[in-house]
Amino acid sequence: MAPARRLDDPPLTGAENMARDEALLATRREPTLRFYRWSQPTVSLGYFQAAHELPLKELRARGYQIVRRDTGGKAILHDRELTYSLCAPETGPLAGGPAAAMRAVHTALASELSKQVAAPVQLRERQTMQSDRVGSAWCFEDSSPLDLALNARKLVGSAARRRNGWVLFHGSLVLTAPTETPEIGALECEPDLDTLSAALGRALGYTFCLGDWHDEERGAIQTVGKRHARTEFVDRC
Repeated sequence: MAPARRLDDPPLTGAENMARDEALLATRREPTLRFYRWSQPTVSLGYFQAAHELPLKELRARGYQIVRRDTGGKAILHDRELTYSLCAPETGPLAGGPAAAMRAVHTALASELSKQVAAPVQLRERQTMQSDRVGSAWCFEDSSPLDLALNARKLVGSAARRRNGWVLFHGSLVLTAPTETPEIGALECEPDLDTLSAALGRALGYTFCLGDWHDEERGAIQTVGKRHARTEFVDRC
């Protein structure tokens, strides 16, 4: 088991959260598992998602922040949920491409979450999902075989970005279904972060220990954060 870092951040703005994850992949200092929340309800668009797919003006008028992730996929409303990011070298169980790595990560999460909710959380595979909506711009209404399902509803979705032999995963674990997508899966309890990180560590060959940000990473956060704060970056078509 190789040593690795776990970061438990306080609730932050959408731009700050996205800048911190981008800084992890830009600096690649050490394998890192990060758990975080959002200081106010925030919609994150996938990196390649066109802004016109969602009524951003209306969402902002309702008090939502809007950001754009560095990972792909569709929009997510981050409200009553836990977000994780995992940044690590593409070696061992994380080798073989994003799909193989995502399967390893999600299989570990499914096993531990099933224990915590006393109900089967499993890879969607070919299961028909009650939460899917044809043509939806929302991530949790458009599932893939590697997503995690609870009671035939999408519970966890992840997306990846690769750089120089490292991969960054973003994942959203819904605690209570949000207003925009009320029919999706939800854990309905606070997850145990210690056992979740331990389960991921066993699956990936890491021992995650609580740590802090390096000065180099803090500098990168300030640099890349300027982009995430720009409306033209978020609202591009």
